[in-house]
Amino acid sequence: MVNRNNQEDRMLEVEIKAALTGHTKEQLKKAAEKLGFIKGDTLQEIDVYFNGNDRNFMKTDEALRLRSVRDLDAGTCETFITYKGPKLDQASSTRMEFETAVGDLSVMKDLLAALGYKEVFTVDKTRQEWKHTSANVTLCLDSVKGLGDYLELETLAESEDQREAAVETLLQFLRDLGVPKENLTRKSYLELLIRP
Repeated sequence: MVNRNNQEDRMLEVEIKAALTGHTKEQLKKAAEKLGFIKGDTLQEIDVYFNGNDRNFMKTDEALRLRSVRDLDAGTCETFITYKGPKLDQASSTRMEFETAVGDLSVMKDLLAALGYKEVFTVDKTRQEWKHTSANVTLCLDSVKGLGDYLELETLAESEDQREAAVETLLQFLRDLGVPKENLTRKSYLELLIRP
């Protein structure tokens, strides 16, 4: 999860995701600390995905979701609405993303329903975030209900020109963590749950 408080308009969310097969979370935590990552929040994120009457976001490779984020350490809860555009390259899950806070989850669901958007799926995960001390990189250790454990590495790029370098930075961290490139997937958790 990219820090929403400092997110600039129209930033590109550059992300890679890998299944944690053959690695334990404890091994990855130790490797992350050696690379300069510091443990952050532990969150429960419940994502409710929607489709409109006018188009199927699964077919257009887009996403519209409401995300409820509960900080398991602080006990706070926030809700966000997010639109993600289609993936922009073959190496990562980079997308144009627009996100804003929502005051009332129930009212927002009703608003989307009134506009013709239907709930299609819910993804429930527990996420442990780690921030790198110098690079603008977030490492996420995710336990996804119905899928298992995954590693995500995320950063922001200000423009298309910076996207390729950002992807390479994330791939280097993946190598340094000892996670094989073969474990990478470009599919979202939603895609993995709907069609493994």
